[in-house]
Amino acid sequence: MKKSAVFLILSFVPLGFFACQFAIPTAVEIIGNPSAKFSETVDVGKMFEDLIRHGIDKDERLIMIPCTQPEIITNLIYLELINEEYDDLTDKEKIEELFPGTNLIPDDINDDPFLDDIPLTTDKNLILLDSMEDKENRLIVPLSELGLLLPGFVFYNGKDGGYEARLYFSGSEIIEKSIIDITIVEVKKGDDGEYTPLPGTEHTICDGLDITDDKSDIEKWIEDECYDGETCPSSGEEIIIPLTGNDIAISFKVYIPENTILHLSDFKASYIKVELVLWLPLKFVAVAEKAALFFPDDYFFSSEKDLFGREKPDSESLVFDIVESLSVDINFQKHPFKGGELIILNKGEITFEEGNLNILDKGVDIRSPIEKDDALSFTVAEDNMKEINKPDNWPFAPNIIIGFKEKDTLSFTKDFKAFEFAFKAKVRYRKDL
Repeated sequence: MKKSAVFLILSFVPLGFFACQFAIPTAVEIIGNPSAKFSETVDVGKMFEDLIRHGIDKDERLIMIPCTQPEIITNLIYLELINEEYDDLTDKEKIEELFPGTNLIPDDINDDPFLDDIPLTTDKNLILLDSMEDKENRLIVPLSELGLLLPGFVFYNGKDGGYEARLYFSGSEIIEKSIIDITIVEVKKGDDGEYTPLPGTEHTICDGLDITDDKSDIEKWIEDECYDGETCPSSGEEIIIPLTGNDIAISFKVYIPENTILHLSDFKASYIKVELVLWLPLKFVAVAEKAALFFPDDYFFSSEKDLFGREKPDSESLVFDIVESLSVDINFQKHPFKGGELIILNKGEITFEEGNLNILDKGVDIRSPIEKDDALSFTVAEDNMKEINKPDNWPFAPNIIIGFKEKDTLSFTKDFKAFEFAFKAKVRYRKDL
C-alpha cells in the first residue's frame, strides 16, 4: 500500500482551497473538504497464506498445495514423515543393526541364512523407526508466524477436536506387519533456534494404528500444481490434529509388535513410506474474551517514517496548521471484519496475557466500530491531530489492528482484496497579511 499516501494528498490541500475577503486582502483563509481516491489492489488473504508458505518452504519434506474449489483460501500441507528403503538383507548382523531386538534363528540343517518363519522371542516390540527419541527426525509444521498475527484465535475446527488430516502408508511386506504411533506437541522456537515443548499441549493423534498399503496422490498434485477436490482427500486413514496457531512438532514410531511371525522375505527389498496430508482452510475462531488481527509491520504504513512527513519530533508541518480532521476509507469487495473494532494504534505496548489482548501506554489510540462489510473506515479527529502533533508521539506510523470478541469467526476468502483507498480532510486555515 502507499505508505505516504495521506501525506502526499494533504500536501496539495493549500493549492486548491482559498478565498480572499477584500479586493486588497488583509488575510487569506483556506476552508474546505478536499478528498482524493486512488486504486490499488491488495490481496489481504494471500498475505496471510504467504506467512504459512514462508515457513513451509524451509523444509523440503513439507509441500504446500493450493486447493482450487473451496471459497475460503485452503491448502493441503503435505508431510513425508518416513521414506526408508533397505537393500536385500541376508546378513544377520546387518538386520540386527537396522532392527535392534530381533532374534533371528539360523537354519543349520539346510544351510540357509535363517529359518523362513522367525518368531520374535523378545518381549519387546521391534522398533523400525523412532523420531520420538531422535528429535532431529521430527517434523515441524510452522504456523506461529500466522499465529502471532492472530492472538486469541485458533484454527476453526474442521472436525470436533481439531483439523482433518489423512495418513498414508506404503511399503513391502514388512509394512503390513507394522503399526504406528504419532504424537504432536506444540513447540516454541527459542533465540538459539531450538524448539521447546509448550506444557500441556501434547496429543497422541495415532496410537497403535494398523498400517495398510495406501499411497497419496502427491505426484499428481505436484504435476497439476493444485488439488481440485472440495474436501479433504477421502483416501488414507483419517486423523484429527488440534491446531492453535503455534508451531507443532510431529513425532512418530513405527514398530512390529512382540511375538509377530516374520518371514525372511519381509526383509528383502523392503521399504517403508508414511505420508501425512493436512487439510488447512484459513478459517479461525476467537477463543479469548479479547482477540485480535494484526497486520505485519510496514504493511499499511512505514514503521520508520512519519505519516505526515515530519523529519524529527519538533519539526513543523503545514498539515497540522490546516487540517482539522481526516477521514480514511479502505474499500473492499467484501471483508470479514464487520462487527469488530478498528484500532489505530501508535507507540502502544501490546501484550497478550491470560488469553486476552491488552494495550498499555497507548500513545495515540483511535477506535471505531466496523459497521460496513465492504470498507474499513476511521476518522482522525481534531483531538487526535493534536495528540499526533506532540513530539512524544513522533513518528506517527500507526499499527492497524482489528479487535474481536470471543466466539467471533474470521475467514479469508479468495476475493478478500482491497481495491480503493479514499481520503477526505476537513481543512481550515487563516493567515493575516
